Amino acid sequence: MNDAKSLFNIRQKEEVIEKLKYNKFIFNGHFLIFITIMLGAFALGYSNWLKDIPQNINYHLIISIILSVCSIFPLRTLFREADKLYLLPFEKHLSVYIKKAITYSYLNRLYLPVVILVIGLPLFYKLMVNDFYLYITLIILSFIFPLFGLVIKWFWLKYGLEMWSVNIVLFIIYASGYYTTLKVGLMSSILTIVMLIALVILMEIMNRDTFYQWETLISIEHNHKMNYYKFVNMFTDVKVLNERTVRRRYLDIFLKVPASKKFNQDYMYKFLFIRSFARGKDAFFIVLRFLIIGLLLIWWIDQSVISAILGALIMYLLILQLSQFYKQQAYGLWPQVWPVSEHQVIKGYHQFLINMMIILAVILSIIYIVKFPTAIYFVILFFIVGWLTIDSSIKKIKKHQELLRD
Repeated sequence: MNDAKSLFNIRQKEEVIEKLKYNKFIFNGHFLIFITIMLGAFALGYSNWLKDIPQNINYHLIISIILSVCSIFPLRTLFREADKLYLLPFEKHLSVYIKKAITYSYLNRLYLPVVILVIGLPLFYKLMVNDFYLYITLIILSFIFPLFGLVIKWFWLKYGLEMWSVNIVLFIIYASGYYTTLKVGLMSSILTIVMLIALVILMEIMNRDTFYQWETLISIEHNHKMNYYKFVNMFTDVKVLNERTVRRRYLDIFLKVPASKKFNQDYMYKFLFIRSFARGKDAFFIVLRFLIIGLLLIWWIDQSVISAILGALIMYLLILQLSQFYKQQAYGLWPQVWPVSEHQVIKGYHQFLINMMIILAVILSIIYIVKFPTAIYFVILFFIVGWLTIDSSIKKIKKHQELLRD
């Protein structure tokens, strides 16, 4: 038991050290500025919205669904590929390891429902002045439900059932528990807790003679690690992450074979950068998520000047995210297969950034103009910021190349 406890402590320490190493790249000046402005913009729009809350909307149901999704915590076992061989003989002695894994999974994600409840506090204080104690009950349930859910999830996986099925079951229980608590009262929350306890006891009885599903548990843990690496890869290169490619037929229109007059080294890297972005498994959706967040915030805020500043910031961050493509192509295989001068590589990268800047700025401008038709002149800010960011990126690359030659 002590060895199992020590093993998990060692792996948890390694996990924390790795995250601390990558977090210094994530929470840099640019990202913190973006978070600060985004939170300020959201708070401003939220406060204005609370002054005149739309009626005939079931806010209890909405907050119950959102909170239910956030209360389904992932189970982090920290199992590795070799464990299915070396830990298999000691499976009966890993109960302490699993308990610590459940505790780690619980504490690692507890902040999410807390954030949702803090955001929803002003809304429900205004809607439930006389019954605000029910919201306090909701807060207590948000601490209890995920813990029972992780225990159920462990027994569920150990029994050999699918992850998606337990997530659906937990979502139904959570959503009904949260919603009926807000609509009916305290007794409903007690009945939901009793239901979860009964499900835990039932699953424990069913798993008394079962063994660990090593392949499933290792695969789930591996997916968690890869998802974290994908997020980190937005800010810095992750060596253990292999970029995957996938065909998106709806983008084929941008990947036509160049005409004969453009089938040369002058246009080679522009095509490669565009293709890398359009076919990339992760980078494409990373930029898409950033863009969607920016569009939603621009639409959410009713202040034209603040929305324009926020849109300019989104443009700046989007161009920065595209800087990873230079390293992917300039230091990859193609310069060895078809050697060209550094000037041609940088030129292709510059052409790629210009094209992307125009597309992103046009999308931001359309949403901004629809929201603020009388302040159309502000959209020029998106193009100016994009152009200045590209110019700064190109200068940094050229300076870096000069240092390498020295």
